[in-house]
Amino acid sequence: MTSKQPVPPKKSTKIAYENNPFTIATNGISALFNLAKGVAIFLIVISILGAFSGTSSQSNTAVAPSSDSSQTNSKEELQKATDKVISDINAELAKISTEEWILFGAMAFVIVLAAILFGSLLQGVGAYTAARVSRGHKVTLKEAFRETLNRIWPFVWLNIIIGVKTLLWTLLFIIPGFVMSVRYSLAKVAFFDEKKPLRGNAAVKESLALTKGAWLTTFASQVLFSIITLGMLSRLVETAAQSVLYRQLSELTHNNELKPAAHPLSWFTLFLPFLLFVLLIGFVVIVALAAIALS
Repeated sequence: MTSKQPVPPKKSTKIAYENNPFTIATNGISALFNLAKGVAIFLIVISILGAFSGTSSQSNTAVAPSSDSSQTNSKEELQKATDKVISDINAELAKISTEEWILFGAMAFVIVLAAILFGSLLQGVGAYTAARVSRGHKVTLKEAFRETLNRIWPFVWLNIIIGVKTLLWTLLFIIPGFVMSVRYSLAKVAFFDEKKPLRGNAAVKESLALTKGAWLTTFASQVLFSIITLGMLSRLVETAAQSVLYRQLSELTHNNELKPAAHPLSWFTLFLPFLLFVLLIGFVVIVALAAIALS
């Protein structure tokens, strides 16, 4: 007579959901360097170049103090100079022929189209990488560029859909546009998902389903680490966070499981920009008062 062997307990298939935004970002960055090191380095370079280009575009101009007696004359001279410039511009515009206007319009269209394509290409590289890393696959930089270029026009169309929807929501006192931009943030990753690649509005609807009940976690995961690094690693952080968020939220959503409440650090991240703004205003006021006291 044989004795029955005890049946081992079934392993739980419930995923470990990470809702700490800082941990989500750092785990995503670690996964990027493990599975897509070339892309990670590329995103760091692009982020730093973007941060420095934004900084260098700000020019510091010194304005010489003027006495009250000369302010009136200065305003009159400025008005005359402005009127002359406007008059000269109108005269030059009148000399431009219809053919030249068509040429200028075509050139402007080509420049805008090139800018849209370049921006979409960079976004696509990040979104494709996030989708692949979320499934545990390795990605090379060459592969990310190739796959994005192969689907560039549908991806541009997705960008247009998201842009138009966000703009329309923004017209409702800005805040709805901000909220919906976060709700749409995983649509580009869904576009490249190998299990069920979605196009156009279907990708947007997928993002809405994934972020439902997880808006604050989605927002904080993509923003907190960028604030800490002063935006120097924004593209890297965005891609890294999206790879983790997409994996977690996809499984929870399609298994009809509730998404855990937002981490306290996510709430802190939501109010952090306002806190920094208040501190900046306070610093400016203190400096102004100190300057007045010393004068």
